Parts: sequence; C-alpha cells; structure tokens
Amino acid sequence: FTQGWWDANSWGKLPFDGTFTGGTGVEVVAVIEAPNIDAAKHNWSKLTKTLSGFFCASLNFIDDHITTYPKFATNEINQEKFTPEKGNKLYLLRASLPSEPVCTENLTPFLKLLPTRGKTGIASLLDGHKVFDSLWHGMSIDINTVCDEQNQCVLKLHQTVNQVVDIMRSLRKQKEGAIPKPTKGEELRCDMNKTYNSWQCFPLSDPTELKWSLNTLYGRTIKGAAYADDPEVTKITIGVNSSAWNIMLVKEREESVEAGSLVAADNGHIVQFLQDPINYDFEFSTTDSSKVLPVNKPPLYASRSLTGYSLDQGGLRVAFTNPNDEPVKFVYFESTPWFMRLYLHTLKLTLKDSTGTVSSITDQDQYIKNVYFRPAVDRKRPSHMELVIIVPPKSTLAMSYDFDKSLLLYREYPPDANHGFDVEPAVISILNAENEKTYEFRTTSLLLTLPTPDFSMPYNVIIMTCTILSLSFYQS
Repeated sequence: FTQGWWDANSWGKLPFDGTFTGGTGVEVVAVIEAPNIDAAKHNWSKLTKTLSGFFCASLNFIDDHITTYPKFATNEINQEKFTPEKGNKLYLLRASLPSEPVCTENLTPFLKLLPTRGKTGIASLLDGHKVFDSLWHGMSIDINTVCDEQNQCVLKLHQTVNQVVDIMRSLRKQKEGAIPKPTKGEELRCDMNKTYNSWQCFPLSDPTELKWSLNTLYGRTIKGAAYADDPEVTKITIGVNSSAWNIMLVKEREESVEAGSLVAADNGHIVQFLQDPINYDFEFSTTDSSKVLPVNKPPLYASRSLTGYSLDQGGLRVAFTNPNDEPVKFVYFESTPWFMRLYLHTLKLTLKDSTGTVSSITDQDQYIKNVYFRPAVDRKRPSHMELVIIVPPKSTLAMSYDFDKSLLLYREYPPDANHGFDVEPAVISILNAENEKTYEFRTTSLLLTLPTPDFSMPYNVIIMTCTILSLSFYQS
C-alpha cells in the first residue's frame, strides 16, 4: 500500500533499497505452487479475494485482465530451500491497482498482525490520521516460506511502514489546526533586501530554528518496549548531523519525567534501546535545520510521461538518467491496460551523453540487451513488456513508443469517466555484474484520457420519458 511520489532528487535512495516498497496504490505479488497455470490462476483469485476482505481493499477487482506473469523476475524467486511437490511448479503472478486509495481501514488489520497489536513499542505511534497525512507513505507485508534441510517449512512474516513527513507542515497544523489560516501581519517574515512597506512583503523561507518531537508528529509517545522479556527488540536508530542537532530522550513515568541528551556515534547514528514499560519521546532541536546528513544517491533516475493529445492515439516516453561513472544495467517492467494498444515497432531511443550531445539511436541492440513482449488481448489480459537496458555513465537514455486508445463499452466506464484511467507505475530493477538485483524502484503512475461519450444524454432521455408519461397519466 503506497501513496505519494518519492522525490529521489531530494530524498535519495528508497528505504531498504526498495525491497519493501511498492508503486502508487496497491500491488500484490505472489509465488503460487500449482500443477498447471489454470490451477495457479484459481488459487490467485482465492488469494486476492481473501486479502480484499482482510485489508478492506478493492483487491477483489484483480482478475486476468490486469494480472501479469513477470518473466525475468522469476530468477529472483527466493525459494529458501523450498521444494515443490512432485508434479507441481512455481508460478509468479503480479497485479496492481494504481487508483486504490490508502486509508485507516488498511492500517487497522495491518496492526492486528503485529504481536503487540500496536499497543506497545514503536507501533504504538501508528495513528491513521498521522501516518497518511504525509508527503509519501508506504506499508508492506511480506510472507516467505522458509524451509530447513529436511524440507520442514515455516512462514516468515515481515511488516514495514515507511513515511516522509514535512516537519514545518506538521508544526503549522498543530498551531493552526486542520484548516490553513493566513499568517498574521506581525508574524510575517519579510525579505528586507527587497521592496518592503505596508503593502508589499516578499516572504522568507521557513525558519531554520526548529524544535519538535515525536509527540508533535504523531500526537502520542512510544508506550514502552514491545516485549518486557526481550529488551533489545525495540530499537530506535536516528541518523543526524550531531554538529547542528540536539536529540533529547524523554522518559515519562507516573511520578516523574526524565530527559537527557543522546550522543551520536562516529557514523552519525544514534542507537537507543527501549527497555522499561514507560512512555518515551524524542525531542529534536536545532538552530540551523539545513544541516543534515547527505542523502544516498540512487543508481538511476527515471521519468515517465504520456505524450500526444489525441483521443484515439498517444505515446509514452521514459527517460533514464545515470548519474554514476559506471554504466547501469537494469530490467524495465511495464504493464499497461488492454485499452492501450502498444506498437513495439515504434520504439525509439535517444541518447544525451555526458557532453550534452543528443543523438538518435539506430542500433538499439547496443542499449536494449533483451526484450520480452506479450501483447494485450481485449478484455482478457494486459500488455506485458520487459526490457534489459544498459545506460552509459553520465548519460540520459530516452525511450518512446506509440499506442492506440480503444473505445470502451458503455458499462466499462467508471462513474467518474472524465477523470481518466490510471496506468500502473513501471518497475525498474537494478542489476549488478552477476545479474543480481541490488535496487528496485517504481516510476510515477499515469492518468490516461480515453474517448468518453456524453453520459448526460441517457439522463436527458430518462427525464424526457418520465415527463411525457407523467403528463399522459395526468391527462387521462
């Protein structure tokens, strides 16, 4: 479950190298053991419907017309010594709902899976109104089958919550409330180097002197350790520039409140274990909030957008930027709805090298090393494309291709048809020299406009018919 756009230029690499991060909306990936593909589809349908009821999500809408079977990712299936039964195979299935909203109804069953039910430990901070009121947030649940040498298997559950919070926005909401209010005249911070008088004020950026705490962001504190018998389970790690920031640990007991400064290690990280059954809070203060640790630069940047403005045709363009001094090899996975009829022969490549020279690529095999394409079938399956691409160092490789827009049936349009149709994000998996995945991220989702009929006409017909009938019965 993910909402928001990850700003790689400002925030750097994704947490955990993108292993537990999905695209916008809801994404489901499963490895299913079955004797054939039909049995795998049947079990896949049962799985999505079960997850739909458990997480209060629209996963029951996942069917064949949005389900794909990743080709190159099958080599990355971590079987953990798992051996399927004789006559069975492992099938990798994937589906995504990019328009699925993430709300508190999804967080509640997520917390119930935790041993503490969100009552103690770090999970006690998780409040739906605070978690989802952020620039970017994501929840993931990974279940793996782990087996020993005797093929005795157990299920291993891994849950993750990631969040990017705008501190200044949270402070303003705490002060002003949920509805933004104009800044009072005496509180305006104006740039005196520009025109300034009773009617003109060029505002300065946010103040650099800050003081906030976990209670400021989440409206609550950490309620003790997760387990009383294991004091090293609840672990807090803070990456901070110790020369500019002061971190205070506040311990709230019934009879007293203790506070003490925390000192960062040589690597700039503070590690604190919570052991006592009391309330914990962390306070952050600085006189210059611009002094932070440098972000880890991702190995690749990607920008994906639609081109064209016609109602019957369109195009898609993806730009890959390699900021490193070495070439980057990756797998580009893209699944588009069946009503986007792709034309692979229109694929074009353009390269902008380190000198800024832009050139069209005629020999595409130099950069696209492998291609897998499965065309869509109307109302039965989406188009499925996977490319193994290499981008030279300090260069930008742009890829574009054309597609046709299909006209849907009347009943296939959603209630807000003029809003458009969401196209799921593409998945990019960075590979090392041994073709092992080292980093993974998603592009942004797209909003596609299709030819839309005038839905007001049926309404007019109904109104006219009812009016005529009512007048006829009145006259009789």
